This record gives sequence, structure tokens and C-alpha cells, in this order.
Amino acid sequence: MYVGFTMDMRNPLNRPWREHWEDCLHLMVECEAMGFDYIMVQEHFFQPDGYAPSVPIFLTLLAERTRTIRIGSYVYILPLHHAAQLAQETAVLDHLSGGRLDVTVGSGHSAAEYRALGYNPKTRPSRMDEGIEVLKLAWTQRPFSFSGRYYDLKDISVQPAPLQQPHPPLWVAATAPPAARRAGRVGAHLHGASVDPEFHAAYFAGLKEAGIPRKRARISNPWSITVTDEHPDKVWERRRELVFERWDFYRRIRAEIGDPDLHYGLPPAPEAYRDFELVGDADTVTATLKQFADTLPITDIVHSGPTGGVPHQEAYADLKRFADQVLPTVKGW
Repeated sequence: MYVGFTMDMRNPLNRPWREHWEDCLHLMVECEAMGFDYIMVQEHFFQPDGYAPSVPIFLTLLAERTRTIRIGSYVYILPLHHAAQLAQETAVLDHLSGGRLDVTVGSGHSAAEYRALGYNPKTRPSRMDEGIEVLKLAWTQRPFSFSGRYYDLKDISVQPAPLQQPHPPLWVAATAPPAARRAGRVGAHLHGASVDPEFHAAYFAGLKEAGIPRKRARISNPWSITVTDEHPDKVWERRRELVFERWDFYRRIRAEIGDPDLHYGLPPAPEAYRDFELVGDADTVTATLKQFADTLPITDIVHSGPTGGVPHQEAYADLKRFADQVLPTVKGW
């Protein structure tokens, strides 16, 4: 089992930005020594708590401050980027990291982000399909041409070519079966966020459509994990409002975009999200993850990092306990 780490870098307490970001970067850099396989930077736009920062800037810093751990996006919201420009950006990052870059793309869930950047949210799927095609062409063909609904490109040459050939490992993020099928159809690994058998069946159907064996594909699922020596109730009481804001953000944007497959169906109250956080001692966390690992067709577990607003020393202690007491077991599965 591979184990990755990500965090949203929210700043709900309005700390000085550089101080806050340095604490986030410290946790991510420490993951290398702790034994994680990869670290990933998230992306959102125009959020009042700073969720999330600029992907290329933070990946550049991580490439500079680490040596062996793989780094990547989680995710680039591909329809909100020019795909050929993104191919150039990620090729540069691939070289700067010494070929340690993975690229994850997704369609995003925020209608407000689409509107702010001048796009119709209803075009998410078609923009995603076209963007992936342009991205892969730009990585692999010099020059390349493409004509579609959103792109009309002729004799474009993206330089440099990626260091990894034919291109950095491509992942597609998905929360619903149609997006999972797209991931398989384009030959990408799957960063999933569903335990529904239909979701994984859709991905495998996409792989079959593309003629790609299942054994070549990787599938992840994220968990918000806190390994603690305290009683979980005590941790919950201290963090309940922070946890509420973490998860209710997704309820709000998914309700706004109007996709019933993405709606949690939960009331906007902190207690509704308590089970979204895996909190307990090392044995409890390990046993819970093992249950999922045995029942889901996953190859990767993504530790989704501390809830924004948790003090840095507390977040570091939680992560270190996970790394010391849980991670070695999980990597052996």
C-alpha cells in the first residue's frame, strides 16, 4: 500500500500568512523523513480562508526542500487552466523535482470559481475531456495541433518536454461514477473519494474501454486521520467548529453546483460531520483502515492532513504518531 499526504492549508484563524504557510510546508517536508510515499498540494480559488494556495509555487518550494519523496497536485482544476500552459508548467516542475512529479487533475465542484473565471459550470465535463486530451498531446508531441469546442491550437510546441517519459504519472480525481469512468478511459490513475462499488466498477469499465489492465492502475481513497492518546471526545470538543467548517464547505459548493451525486444529504451542523474524521489511538486507526483496505480495490491511502486551525505543534504530534505507529503497518499491506 502506498501512503500519501495532503493538506488544504486553510487559515481560518487569520494567522500571518508566511508563518502559517511555513508551518504547512514544515509538515509536508517532514513527511519525507517520516516515510510517506508522496505529498500533494491542493487548489481552490478566491476562498476567504486561503483554501488553497498556488499549486506551482508550493510545488516548487517542495521540490527544493525535499530530495526523494514524490510531489504532486491534488488537484489542478483542469477546466480552469489552459491545458497547454499547464503542460508547460508541469514539465518545468518535473525537471525541477528531478522527475518526482505526479499530476492530478479534476473538474472541481465550485460554481463560484467557474463564474469568477468566466466559465459556465455546466461545461465542466466537456472542458475536462478536452483539457485532458490537450494536456497529453502537449506533453508528448512537438509540435501538436488540436481543434475542438474550447481549443483551437495549431503547431504548438511545449518546451521543455517532461523529464519523465512519456509524461509524469497522470491521476484524475473523482467523486462520482461518470468521472471515475473518465479516469479509466484516459488511462489515468484514480484519486477517488467514494466507497461505493458502483464508483470503482465505473473506473474499471473505463480501463477496459481503454484496453488497460487493472494491475497497471492505482486507486486511492482519502481519510482525515488523527492518531491521539486522548479520548476522541476530548479531541472532538476542541476541534468541532473547525471540523464543521472543513466539511460544510463541500456541502455548500456541491449544493450550489446542483449535482445530486455530490450532495452529502447532511444537515449543516457539526455533529453531522463527526464520523468524517478518523480519530483514535494507533490500534483503532490501523484496524479501521485495514477494514477499508480489505474491502475496497485501493492501492493508496491519502492522509488528508490536519483540519485548518489546529495548532502546528498539535498537528505535528498527531502526524508523527501516525508515522511511527500506523504507517509502517499500512505500507506492508
